[in-house]
Amino acid sequence: MATAKNPLPLGPLVPDPVIEAYKRDVDRTLLRENLKLTVEERFRRFEAFMVGLQELRRAGRDMQASGRRSAADG
Repeated sequence: MATAKNPLPLGPLVPDPVIEAYKRDVDRTLLRENLKLTVEERFRRFEAFMVGLQELRRAGRDMQASGRRSAADG
Protein backbone atom coordinates (compact mmCIF):
# COMPACT_ATOMS: atom_id res chain seq x y z
CA MET A 1 0.00 0.00 0.00
CA ALA A 2 1.32 3.46 -0.92
CA THR A 3 1.77 5.94 1.91
CA ALA A 4 3.29 9.41 2.27
CA LYS A 5 6.54 7.87 3.53
CA ASN A 6 6.55 5.12 0.91
CA PRO A 7 4.87 6.44 -2.26
CA LEU A 8 5.31 3.22 -4.25
CA PRO A 9 3.61 0.00 -3.28
CA LEU A 10 6.09 -2.77 -2.60
CA GLY A 11 5.48 -6.12 -4.17
CA PRO A 12 7.64 -9.12 -4.84
CA LEU A 13 10.96 -8.14 -6.40
CA VAL A 14 11.20 -9.57 -9.88
CA PRO A 15 14.65 -9.50 -11.47
CA ASP A 16 14.84 -7.35 -14.59
CA PRO A 17 16.01 -9.60 -17.44
CA VAL A 18 18.06 -6.80 -19.03
CA ILE A 19 19.95 -6.12 -15.79
CA GLU A 20 20.48 -9.84 -15.26
CA ALA A 21 21.93 -10.16 -18.78
CA TYR A 22 24.42 -7.37 -18.12
CA LYS A 23 25.40 -8.74 -14.71
CA ARG A 24 26.74 -11.91 -16.35
CA ASP A 25 29.40 -9.83 -18.13
CA VAL A 26 30.49 -7.71 -15.17
CA ASP A 27 33.32 -8.81 -12.88
CA ARG A 28 31.81 -7.77 -9.58
CA THR A 29 34.95 -8.77 -7.67
CA LEU A 30 36.75 -5.84 -9.33
CA LEU A 31 33.94 -3.52 -8.28
CA ARG A 32 34.10 -4.76 -4.70
CA GLU A 33 37.88 -4.35 -4.57
CA ASN A 34 37.63 -0.84 -5.98
CA LEU A 35 34.97 0.12 -3.44
CA LYS A 36 37.29 -0.97 -0.61
CA LEU A 37 39.61 1.88 -1.61
CA THR A 38 39.20 5.40 -0.34
CA VAL A 39 37.97 8.04 -2.77
CA GLU A 40 41.49 9.49 -2.91
CA GLU A 41 42.98 6.07 -3.73
CA ARG A 42 40.42 5.61 -6.53
CA PHE A 43 41.26 9.04 -7.96
CA ARG A 44 44.98 8.24 -7.85
CA ARG A 45 44.41 4.97 -9.72
CA PHE A 46 42.28 6.78 -12.28
CA GLU A 47 44.95 9.44 -12.74
CA ALA A 48 47.61 6.76 -13.27
CA PHE A 49 45.34 5.06 -15.80
CA MET A 50 44.83 8.33 -17.68
CA VAL A 51 48.59 9.01 -17.77
CA GLY A 52 49.14 5.54 -19.26
CA LEU A 53 46.35 6.13 -21.77
CA GLN A 54 47.91 9.43 -22.86
CA GLU A 55 51.28 7.71 -23.31
CA LEU A 56 49.66 4.97 -25.38
CA ARG A 57 47.90 7.53 -27.60
CA ARG A 58 51.14 9.47 -28.06
CA ALA A 59 52.99 6.29 -29.01
CA GLY A 60 50.27 5.46 -31.54
CA ARG A 61 50.49 8.92 -33.10
CA ASP A 62 54.29 8.65 -33.23
CA MET A 63 54.05 5.27 -34.98
CA GLN A 64 51.53 6.61 -37.51
CA ALA A 65 53.71 9.62 -38.20
CA SER A 66 56.83 7.48 -38.70
CA GLY A 67 54.88 5.14 -40.99
CA ARG A 68 53.78 8.06 -43.14
CA ARG A 69 57.35 9.36 -43.33
CA SER A 70 58.78 5.97 -44.35
CA ALA A 71 55.99 5.45 -46.93
CA ALA A 72 56.75 8.86 -48.42
CA ASP A 73 60.46 7.99 -48.51
CA GLY A 74 59.92 4.61 -50.15
